[in-house]
Amino acid sequence: MYRLLILALCLALPALAQVTVVDQAGREVTIAQPPERVVSLYGVATLYLYALGVPEKLVLGTYVGLKPGSPSWSALSALDPELPEKFSQGKPSLEEVLAREPDLVLASARKDPEAAEELAPFGIPVLLLFAEDLEGMKSATRLLGRTFGAEARAAKLLSYLDEKVQAISSLIAERGLPRPRVLFCGTQPFRVASGDMYQSEMIALAGGEPVTKKLAGSWQDVNAEQVLLWDPEVIFIAPYGKVLPEDILEDPVWQGVTAARAGRVYKMPRVFSPWDVPTPESSLGILWMAMKLHPVPIDLAAEARSFYRDFYGYELPEEFLFQVAK
Repeated sequence: MYRLLILALCLALPALAQVTVVDQAGREVTIAQPPERVVSLYGVATLYLYALGVPEKLVLGTYVGLKPGSPSWSALSALDPELPEKFSQGKPSLEEVLAREPDLVLASARKDPEAAEELAPFGIPVLLLFAEDLEGMKSATRLLGRTFGAEARAAKLLSYLDEKVQAISSLIAERGLPRPRVLFCGTQPFRVASGDMYQSEMIALAGGEPVTKKLAGSWQDVNAEQVLLWDPEVIFIAPYGKVLPEDILEDPVWQGVTAARAGRVYKMPRVFSPWDVPTPESSLGILWMAMKLHPVPIDLAAEARSFYRDFYGYELPEEFLFQVAK
């Protein structure tokens, strides 16, 4: 009788005590369900845990360009009071990872592929992720949604992105709007996003034409002559780094560029993460770009307020609303 009772209890346990998924490096990874202690070596992936509603699972993580004491730090700390204990300034060492006793590690398939081999002897599963372009970002969202039992939340995030991109595309087509030539600058005015980068994909989705579409690789250093040949009509500046619109607008070297003469030089916003990197917040980055490129009826402040409330349970402060609306 006792053995029958034990058997009945075992059969009554959830069938999915673990899940096997295929990560973005094509590896089969078996993960105990639900994962409770997660280390993220991939700053982009870290932000997905917040959007998917499971930030309490994170015990140690890297973040995208996050600096203690910054407005973004204050915003994320309000959402996650344990941020100071979780925050890793750089990539944590193997010893630091093991000290947190994780049951799952998230890593970049491009930058940290060795993480899986390093942690294998300790029996810690590693998901290798590649959220560096639109399709990779969508796949990562679905994969993490399944991993954390947050499939509905992941589907909602992807639906939001698809709906906004489709709405922009329809408006541009209906009005026959041209696609302006766009340059995306990084941490220096002449350091630009290549055509392979997510920023260029965002520009295209927002209805622009990235002038660097023929450049391969990552960030590229170019000269003034090349920029003059491209002659961008709009310039976007990454939200990280010290470059400001006036650095370009007031520089005589840039006065031969249409965007500078027209005053169409803009620095992107950031809240938790920069709006130009492939985290969930980049959906708002695409809307922001579309608003700068075209006369489209987008109330970005209202969109941002609803987005952070719906996906993060966060009320966007006025300082951020002013930033995204200007």
